[in-house]
Amino acid sequence: MSNRKQLLLESALALFIQHGLANTTIQMILDHSGVSKGTFYKFFSSKEECFHAIFEKRMQEDIEIRKNLEYQDYASDFERLVDQIAIPMTLPDKERVWELFWTGFYSGEINSTYLASMQLRWLSERITQLFGEDIRPYASEGSILCYGMLHQIANMWRSFHSQQPDWHELVPKVLTYVEVLLRTMHERNEHIFDFRTLSMIHDSAGASEASLNREVIIEELQDFNRMVEKSKESITLKELTKGILELFHVGDKLNVTMIEVALHALHKESAGSKFSREGQRITRSCWWYLEQLKTS
Repeated sequence: MSNRKQLLLESALALFIQHGLANTTIQMILDHSGVSKGTFYKFFSSKEECFHAIFEKRMQEDIEIRKNLEYQDYASDFERLVDQIAIPMTLPDKERVWELFWTGFYSGEINSTYLASMQLRWLSERITQLFGEDIRPYASEGSILCYGMLHQIANMWRSFHSQQPDWHELVPKVLTYVEVLLRTMHERNEHIFDFRTLSMIHDSAGASEASLNREVIIEELQDFNRMVEKSKESITLKELTKGILELFHVGDKLNVTMIEVALHALHKESAGSKFSREGQRITRSCWWYLEQLKTS
C-alpha cells in the first residue's frame, strides 16, 4: 500500500471516530492528511469507498489474528473462540472502528452488507463448531445476537467509563448467554428472523464486492517468490513460497485446507526474515481471498 493511501486511511479513520461518517467531509480528510484532492480520487471514488477500505483492512487484520490463534494450544475450543473475538477488540482503536462499522451498517449510512455478512458467516460457523450441528439452523441468529450484544455493551460502557471493558471477561459471558438462547430456540423450534431474512443474510455474502481475485493473488505470489528465490533466506521459506504458488495454480477448485496450513507456516517462517513485512502482507491477502471464497 502506498504511503499516501495509508495516510488518507489513517486521517479518515481519525476523523470518522471524532465526527462520525455523516459529519466528515472529503475536504476535512484532505486538510487533515495534507494530500491533494486528485490523489484522493486516485484511490477512492467517494468518502464511502474510503470508509469501506478502512474496514476491509481491519477485517483482514482480524482474519490474520484468528488464523494464527487456530494453531495455538487451548484448553478448550470455547477459550479459543473467546480470544478470536476478544483480542482484535483490544487492539488500539479497534473497538471504535467496529463501533463505526456496525453503527453504519445498522443505520444504513454505508453499504457494508458484504463485510457484515463475512463477519456473521465466520461467527456462525464457529458457533456451530462449538455448540454442535443441531444448532446450525440457528447459528446465523446467534452471530447476530453476539455482535449485537457486544456492540451495545461497548456503547453503554463508553457512556459511563473512560476505559474500554475487559473483553476477555465479557465475551465468555455473552457467548454463554447466546448458547442458552440458541438451545431454547432449538427446543421450541422457532426463529427470531423469518427464513427470507436469513436467506438474504447468506445470499448477500456472495456479493461481487471482492477486491481480490485468483489472478491478482498468483501475481503477488510470483513477485514474492522471485524475491525470496534470489535471497539467502532459508530453504524452508523458499519451499513454502513456491509450494503455495503451485497450490494456487492447481485445478479450478482450490484445496483451501492445505493452503491455509501452508500459509500459517509461511506467516511464521517469514516473520524472522528480511521479508517479514512483505510476507505478512502476502499471507493476509491470501487469507482474505480464501475467506471471500468461503462466502461465495
